[in-house]
Amino acid sequence: MIDPADENGSQESGKTRGEENELISEESPPQDEKTPMELLQSEYDDLHDRYLRLAADFENFRKRSARDMEYRTSSAIERFAKDMLEVADSLDRALTAEGGAHEGMSQIKKLLEQVLERQGISSYESSGNSFDPSRHEAIAYVPSEKDEGTVCDEVCRGYCLNSKVIRPAKVTVSRGNEPQ
Repeated sequence: MIDPADENGSQESGKTRGEENELISEESPPQDEKTPMELLQSEYDDLHDRYLRLAADFENFRKRSARDMEYRTSSAIERFAKDMLEVADSLDRALTAEGGAHEGMSQIKKLLEQVLERQGISSYESSGNSFDPSRHEAIAYVPSEKDEGTVCDEVCRGYCLNSKVIRPAKVTVSRGNEPQ
């Protein structure tokens, strides 16, 4: 018997068989295709991961903003305090020049010290302590009866803002007894 595909020629039979192969491959489901539930789970996992990352980014932003605000506040107080320390020094010099006899200036100085204390600004004593370069600025190195490296005299008082030195004390430092 004669095959009808053979009658039309070998070219047509090749096309027909190729078309059949294409139809078969399209109709059969591929093995890599996911079910609708797997697709939804994958999308959920992706969105949940993005949500967690966004929440973490927001928390980091909130903490960074709080730190920046605290830094700006302390910087503003520090700048203001440095300016006010010049006023305190002027009051000290005026009281020293008058011998402390002017009661009104003494009261103003006490009031200024109270205001500075409320803002966390305090002075520290240096005379008699050993020289500390982080808290003192040496303006002279003089011979004296005190041990070498001891602060002899405080020329200008030092101040701290919440335990951070905002202005070091200007001091003279002992050189010790020098043999003559």
